[in-house]
Amino acid sequence: MSRQNYIIFVVILLLTQTTSFIEARNSWVPWYPKTSVVVRNEVEGGRKLTLHCKSRDDDIGVFVLLTHEGIKWNFRPNIFGTTLFYCSADWGEGVHWFDIYVFKRDILRCTYCQWAIRKSGPCFFDSGTRAFDFCLPWH
Repeated sequence: MSRQNYIIFVVILLLTQTTSFIEARNSWVPWYPKTSVVVRNEVEGGRKLTLHCKSRDDDIGVFVLLTHEGIKWNFRPNIFGTTLFYCSADWGEGVHWFDIYVFKRDILRCTYCQWAIRKSGPCFFDSGTRAFDFCLPWH
């Protein structure tokens, strides 16, 4: 086996053996775990929510959600640590927006990130308190 073929073989072998890297969750991990984001309509008053979520590379789409309905998508954060998803939200009182997944904020907080959209802002599900009690203002 030539040196070039050997190097290619080793790289492929490393790429297929990412589980131990993922489980370690070190601050610099070449392959980050698959992440899910769930966004639910919890706007007070039973209002329909028009939600449009996207990143620089992926447009999740536009969804009209009834009360307590939600959307979910999966992705793997990029190796550069710059993954960002943002959403616009409209329930008939103007368009609001929020960064729904920010790598530096969320990589150690969740791999199953749940948000409830309320008039006051999006609220993150805290697995410790088992409630959507970490709320942030709209941008």
